[in-house]
Amino acid sequence: MKRLVCSCLWLALVKLCSAQKTLPEFGQITAAESAITECAFDKEADAVVLFDAAYADHNDRYNLIVNRRIRIKILKPQGNRHGDIAIHYRNPDDIQYVSDIEAYTCNFTNNGTVPAIKKVPHSAIYRQKLNERISVVKIAMPDVKVGSIIEYKYTTTSKNYNYLDDWYFQRDLPVMHSQFSLVIMPNYEFAYRVYKSDQLPIEIKQEKGSGKIYFEMNNIAGLRDEPFMDAEKDYLQHVAFQLSGYQGSFGGTTRYMTTWDEVTRELMGNPSFGAQLNKNIPVGEEWLNKIKAMPSAFERMAAIYNFIYDAIGSDGTSSIASTNGVKETWEKKKGSTGDINLLLINLLKTAGLEVYPLLVSERGHGKVIPEYPFIDQFNKVMAYVLIDGRYYVLDAAGSYTPPFMTPFSVINTKAFVVNRKKGGIISLTETRKKDRNFVNINARIDENGALTGEADIQSNEYARLTRMRAWERDKERFRENYFTRYQAGMKMDSLVMQNLDNDSLPLQQQFHFSIPPTVSGDYRLINLNLFTGIAKNPFISDIRFTNIDYGCLQTHVVTEAISLPQALKIENLPKNIRMIMPDTSISFSRYLELKNDLLLVRYEIATTRSVFTADEYEYVKNFYKKMAELMNEQIVLKKPD
Repeated sequence: MKRLVCSCLWLALVKLCSAQKTLPEFGQITAAESAITECAFDKEADAVVLFDAAYADHNDRYNLIVNRRIRIKILKPQGNRHGDIAIHYRNPDDIQYVSDIEAYTCNFTNNGTVPAIKKVPHSAIYRQKLNERISVVKIAMPDVKVGSIIEYKYTTTSKNYNYLDDWYFQRDLPVMHSQFSLVIMPNYEFAYRVYKSDQLPIEIKQEKGSGKIYFEMNNIAGLRDEPFMDAEKDYLQHVAFQLSGYQGSFGGTTRYMTTWDEVTRELMGNPSFGAQLNKNIPVGEEWLNKIKAMPSAFERMAAIYNFIYDAIGSDGTSSIASTNGVKETWEKKKGSTGDINLLLINLLKTAGLEVYPLLVSERGHGKVIPEYPFIDQFNKVMAYVLIDGRYYVLDAAGSYTPPFMTPFSVINTKAFVVNRKKGGIISLTETRKKDRNFVNINARIDENGALTGEADIQSNEYARLTRMRAWERDKERFRENYFTRYQAGMKMDSLVMQNLDNDSLPLQQQFHFSIPPTVSGDYRLINLNLFTGIAKNPFISDIRFTNIDYGCLQTHVVTEAISLPQALKIENLPKNIRMIMPDTSISFSRYLELKNDLLLVRYEIATTRSVFTADEYEYVKNFYKKMAELMNEQIVLKKPD
């Protein structure tokens, strides 16, 4: 399913046509709505958005006023969760406020023909401060059940048009109708960009002479969480807005960072960004001389990175620029992500390394559009170091990544090097370091068909990082996710983790495991799919809007040596096989050999690229379906007659 990005359009003085859809009054339920029992264009959905409509305008003080209404119907018991409503808004300095909140639940009596509306009392509407930047209004909708229609409306007042949010036609639920009307403030110019699938039409109506524009989309399937998804918002059908300039009182138009060169000038002249790179940090002359005396630039870089990572803690704030200043961050040993990484860049420069700030958009944040020179596309600043023709990306404010590896969160993304001469948009890729796992199993089958053995797993490079973080986060969940979930009744013990503190060595996991017998009459069934990384096909949805992004290339090799008992003989041995995608991007092989009473097994899975488009989803889905079937194909043992 292709994703279309419409060209950038400038809104100076445009006017809305009068043909927007008329919605039912608040609390007025139509017969068609009451009759809906499933979503025709997304039958998996547990609820459906009947309509989502908003109108954005300004008052005489040029505050941005957005009035919004949302109506949802519950289709399945799992959909009851959509009765918990949360409306987020920015809280510092009264930037935004949510008011005029009304909500109700409608259920039907007399065989579903008569609507009974229960309004939400003000006591069931409350506010909660999530952090220093975001608050939320929560609404507990009453009596939500299958067949209920819930509706709520509210008004958001913002200080100015800088806080105009993008409009999302799509969400995790299917949406039958979505419309957004916008009135541009006099003398201001906005750029907008539409992101949508080429299979879904959009209606855009505008009329010259005033500042109004109208957007509408209909019948959009829900975008649900899928395996190996990057940023959800990249694939949600939406329109993005950006303030691009304003006309002054005496004529002339002021533009906002309309080229990347202007972005660089703006950032490097900003006291919270460029000025922080030249601050004198009191690290001590002895320490600095020790760093400078190191023989290689890579050693100096690694030493400074590890030092900052260990010495400076996060205050929980994420930012591109410095929020407290790098000197204060050094003194307090705590700061925002911007503080920490700008401090890192500062010290790398002091040590004589070629380093520049790198604005990144982590995969979970969203893709960067190079033709769209606005810094709100980025969510973090990192250090970009050039040594002997190679680049290194360092993030001292995230999960630890060895300095010789690119942080996993930014592989397959575009980033912006902030420098007048060597700056610009670059692509961050990784083909040398992979997600590598090597599994070696020695096991035995007893005469009852029970399987016991020892496993030795070596996780390298990105596989090491992923498993290290999972181990540190939750050791019990680690055992379940990587080992015991493969087969019912599997038990493991005596787990030994080695090389936890050495980044250059694989993470070694050794343990004993046992699997109870699977019996069918005189037969014993053995599944050889052990710790391969694929217990089943992860791709099961019929609809997928998003790319498949593994992050990095993958190699998984499993070898098994299984001793068979004299009392059982193999009745059926699966055939050796090799599968490969037409473009060789994914390959799978299975090899089995019987040597007397020893069964030798080898599985190998490899990828040669890490991103597959939504258009390729069916090919990947079918490949994994067949591969999972082959991996889970059982051997059959039987006592000799």
